[in-house]
Amino acid sequence: MRWSLIVCAGLALAACTASAPARLIEARDERGFTIRYPQTWTQVRRDDAAWFVPDADRVPDVAEFILVVTRSAPGKLDDPTIRRVVFEVLPVQGVSGFQQDARTTAQALWYKFEVTGTSAGREWASVGVLVSGDARYHIAVCAKPLQQWRSGQKQCDEVIRTFQPGNLNH
Repeated sequence: MRWSLIVCAGLALAACTASAPARLIEARDERGFTIRYPQTWTQVRRDDAAWFVPDADRVPDVAEFILVVTRSAPGKLDDPTIRRVVFEVLPVQGVSGFQQDARTTAQALWYKFEVTGTSAGREWASVGVLVSGDARYHIAVCAKPLQQWRSGQKQCDEVIRTFQPGNLNH
């Protein structure tokens, strides 16, 4: 009896450990931004985008990802342009929130958003932020497969909360 309790406790502990999200580590990009991502993921650079993914061979057809896009801009983006560029970057299907973030300052306009989309037939949910300055902007998005959103949203919220854009004004 005692031996079976020890085995059951060990199996329960292993199950909890296996489902725990990977520890987040920090990446500093030469384009000025800093973002945290799961230590077991890989960074893949494509044009103006930095992808952080569990499987580098599938970019951009993934449903679990962190994406940071950096683009030049002639001044801070206005509200309609902010929405348009987010919709251009991602295959968005639905929007459940899009609002100015409390981190907005005179130097940088912050917009937080929540969107859903589909990549290669797989649905995902995400949180993201667009940060716009006088010379460029970043779009940072953290997405999880729709069926994993409930358990993955906390990690995505942490990724987006700790995103730092660097200097966007030159």
